[in-house]
Amino acid sequence: MEIFTDIDSLGNTPSAVTVGSFDGVHRGHLAMITEARELAASRGLPLTVVTFARHPRLLFSGSDAPFLLTSTDDKLSLLERAGVERCLLLPFDNAMASLTAEEFMHDILLQRLGVRMLAVGYDHHFGRPQTGEGISQYVEYGREMGVEVVQLHPYTPDGQKISSSRVRGELAAGDVEAAARMLGRNYSLQGRVVHGEALGRRLGFPTANISLLEPLQLLPLDGVYECTIKVRLQSYRGVMNVGCKPTVNGSSRTIEVFIIGFDGDIYGEPVVVEFVRRLRGERRFAGLDDLRAQIESDVRCVSEGTSY
Repeated sequence: MEIFTDIDSLGNTPSAVTVGSFDGVHRGHLAMITEARELAASRGLPLTVVTFARHPRLLFSGSDAPFLLTSTDDKLSLLERAGVERCLLLPFDNAMASLTAEEFMHDILLQRLGVRMLAVGYDHHFGRPQTGEGISQYVEYGREMGVEVVQLHPYTPDGQKISSSRVRGELAAGDVEAAARMLGRNYSLQGRVVHGEALGRRLGFPTANISLLEPLQLLPLDGVYECTIKVRLQSYRGVMNVGCKPTVNGSSRTIEVFIIGFDGDIYGEPVVVEFVRRLRGERRFAGLDDLRAQIESDVRCVSEGTSY
């Protein structure tokens, strides 16, 4: 996949584009890209996926609460796996945010990219909000500019639209399996192994403490999860705890993985962790012996593929 960060490097040649944040690159996004690619091909145009290096919500919300489903690098990797051949990564700053939809279509898409077809999600809005503006106005703007605006079909395999917000909702509820069905893959985190308090080692279950590469990535509901972890190009099954470790009065949220069947020093190593299923909620135990017994049960549950 060719990735462009300089808008003028694409050249002003006839093309088709679809625009979006594409956070998560879920099955709805994939259906959207597939339909846009087919429409572009039928018109003899190359398709460019236009997305943003910075999620628009970061500029508008004023909150630093984690919400991202993918880092920018992960998003680009997933778009490439989806068969996208050209991707324009635009900065989303105050100048970009100040553009109305009509200005974005004319100044960016038409004048600088030579766009002849714009494929728009069936309920997607872009540009500085204007009262009552939607797809019919985009079509009219396009007609005046000589840009065909096409509304893509909704993707509703379970009768509901798959969206990034729905994925976030399932993760917030701890239902990583429902999130996986919408994503088309297990939800994953990319991070690096860092030093922790060595509590797991004292209990006989040394854990890899993980620092996220994208601090704003959303974590599922606190609890204990079955996971897979990839380290040094090898994948292992694991038991992951997300939370504050109430038994030892933990004060900050951490991510710790006991890697089944692995023994080695991986401090500083990059890892990718995938959530498979939620085993139980995080809770306070009467003491470390009770906590150790519960971890033994968690590991046995994952090793044997059983449930509580």
